[in-house]
This record gives sequence, C-alpha cells and structure tokens, in this order.
Amino acid sequence: MAARDGFYSIFVAWMKILLPLAALVLLSTLFLLSRSRDTATGLPFTMTDLQERARDELISEPRFAGASTSGDLIAFEAETAQPDADAAHLAHATTLNAQIDLTSGTVVTFSSGSGLLNTRDQLAELSGDVVITSSTGYTIRTDHLTTQMAGVGAETKGPVSGEGPAGRIDAGKMLLSENPETGDVHLLFTNGVKLVYQPQD
Repeated sequence: MAARDGFYSIFVAWMKILLPLAALVLLSTLFLLSRSRDTATGLPFTMTDLQERARDELISEPRFAGASTSGDLIAFEAETAQPDADAAHLAHATTLNAQIDLTSGTVVTFSSGSGLLNTRDQLAELSGDVVITSSTGYTIRTDHLTTQMAGVGAETKGPVSGEGPAGRIDAGKMLLSENPETGDVHLLFTNGVKLVYQPQD
C-alpha cells in the first residue's frame, strides 16, 4: 500500500512538470504556424473585389434639392442610383423624376425610366420614355432630355410630341429657358413646329 502511494506521488510530481511543458510546446507551435501564414493570400477580399463591390453599391431613393439664383426650387429624385465605374462624378439612375417650382407659381416636372446624373457639370440626362408636364397644361414626350440641376434650363436632343392648351404639338426640338434679366421662363418649340388646333369647349 505504501509502495502504491509512493508511485502515485511520483507520478503526480512528474505530471506537474510535463503537462505545463507540453502546453508550452503546443502554444509555441501554434504561434509559429500563425506567423508563417501568408497574410496577403489570407485576406477574404482582394483590392479588385473591393472596387467591384463599391461600384455595385446602389443608393436607394436618392434626392437632390436646391434653388436657382432666381429663387426657383429644383428637386431630383430616383428609385436607385449607382456610381459610374469609370467616372466618380457620374451616377446612373432608374425611375428619375425632377420638379421645378417656379417663382411665378408654375410647376414643371420631368420623368423618365432612366437617367445619368453629372454632379460635376450639374446636369441630368433623362432617357427612354421622357415625359414633360407643366401646370399650364402642357404634356410633352420625347426620347432624351438634358436638364440643369442647379438652374432652370432643359433641352431635348430630338423631336417632341404632345398636347398643350392650343392642341396637339409636334416639333423637332423643345427648349426650356430662363431670361437672365427678367427671370421669366419660356417653353419654346423649334425645328419644324406643327400645331393641330383643338378649340376648347
């Protein structure tokens, strides 16, 4: 019985020495393995992946609002906007809408299925099924419209068609401009204007 107790005491004494040494060896091995790991290949994303992810980011329901020097209120909003992959000042928008509240009380709106916002030049290019309406009774449709984002001014690249107080209008171009001296806003139709007069009841 005494021999067994002596053996047990010796065994416990050796374990008190060997177990800490074994733990130290394991920790050293883990430390060396972690130091030898290639940190460049260990990253979950490469720089190219991060750039592509940033380009894929969508901004939901962005809104831009301001006022012209004449006090007209201008607002742009879209369903989504995505930064351009090559130009930081450009953003591609879907379901783009704009509204201009003129100081005269007239309201002009633009809407399209898509558009390109240029924050450097303060311009918006609406494309696709572009619809222009005004509170004075005009509804005009075209394929492409360029409008200012910080002032009152818009211009179509091609023909327009629609209805106004006098009847149906077809023209090769439409221009919305502001007189810098008086501040009056004019809606002009040029390049072969055709008006079908429809008298009001």
